[in-house]
Amino acid sequence: MSGPEPSIRHPRRSACADAALRAEIEQVKRMTIEERVKAALSMRDRFNWLLPEPGKRVSTEK
Repeated sequence: MSGPEPSIRHPRRSACADAALRAEIEQVKRMTIEERVKAALSMRDRFNWLLPEPGKRVSTEK
């Protein structure tokens, strides 16, 4: 006979992350459809710094 199952612990969401998410949701709610489309189309430019540099290969070998 086994005892009660141990509960799975989940990490708590930080208050800072929760506040940032709520602020972003509120900002999107206030945006018009046109503003949302323009924001979506500019994502590539806004986050271009995340793309690897041309000519550099990312090696997955060890």
